[in-house]
Amino acid sequence: MKITTVHNIAFDEEEDIKAATLSSANELVVLTSAGTVGRYYIKEQKKEALFSVKSSIGYKDGGFDIDALTTIYTLGSIVVVVNDFKRHGFVHYPGKYNVLRLWRGEYHAEISCFPIALFKNEDGIPHLVYGEDWNHLQIMNLDTRQVLTAAKSLIEVNAEERHIEFYKNHEESNKLAWPRSYDYFFGELQMSPDNKHFLSAGWAWGSCDAYNVYEVDHFINNNRIQDKTINGWEHDNRATCWIDSETVAVAYNPLAEGDDDATKETPQEFHFYKVLEKEGKMEKKVAVVGLDVINATIHFNKTLNAIILFSDSIGVALVSLEGEILLHDETIIPDSYNSDLNLLLKTDAKSAVIYKIE
Repeated sequence: MKITTVHNIAFDEEEDIKAATLSSANELVVLTSAGTVGRYYIKEQKKEALFSVKSSIGYKDGGFDIDALTTIYTLGSIVVVVNDFKRHGFVHYPGKYNVLRLWRGEYHAEISCFPIALFKNEDGIPHLVYGEDWNHLQIMNLDTRQVLTAAKSLIEVNAEERHIEFYKNHEESNKLAWPRSYDYFFGELQMSPDNKHFLSAGWAWGSCDAYNVYEVDHFINNNRIQDKTINGWEHDNRATCWIDSETVAVAYNPLAEGDDDATKETPQEFHFYKVLEKEGKMEKKVAVVGLDVINATIHFNKTLNAIILFSDSIGVALVSLEGEILLHDETIIPDSYNSDLNLLLKTDAKSAVIYKIE
């Protein structure tokens, strides 16, 4: 296997590139320092302005921050742009509306990735899952802009029963009002390959990584919240991704977790969980020798049947589901990877390079 350069694009523009993503093999969506979000057609070397993130509306926090870490999400022609660790974002839907604003609460937003996921339902209608507050997600039909979860409570299924069980041996003076609101910080969201579930790489007080899975139909159609807990670990914002529609891989550092006999030389691991049961069940774990998998970004490519990892310290690596390193190139440090296209993207202020793993 090898990594080949597919396109090397130089942008002759006054504005710098602030964020970018591949929306198709021939299209880049780019945010520039001028605040413009545009689509760039690679083969045609043509650009199309879509909308601006600048606004005349005054916000106490300054509104959308062009210089802050930003992620661009796409689904067909739909574009969503959000500040990852701030409060603002936008939805652009050609033929429907130019700009729809997103705005979440400020409580620990600086350490909670703005939750965003796009999917189409069985009828092909695009939907958006997005964070409204630290413990509050909404799901919107993007065709109609109807928030399907507008009346959803922030109370879990069986919250009353759990409260009674937990406090049955407590003194009356130590008991709280109940049922309590959902106590969980949603994080980066990932849709399952069949679009029936979404994974939240969030956290809980302690503080700890707390990764949960939610069923889309239940989230839309039931008033109470029901999560399926994968597990909880040290708060490392560890790497995770779907392997298939019922399996999730999670990075694990035995030394950081205090495992018996773990040393600095103990390799980090991937733990594979079957997540559609009530509680996540670990199926297997594999060691990955010599790579810092905890701090990487990871994706699974079904065709290659392998996990793609990248970070500043790793570069790019391809690892089998048994932990074998199939490919490692420290000279390429991409910004993102599109598993559907099998393309890596690296940008700087005036250029973009697209790579393919072959």
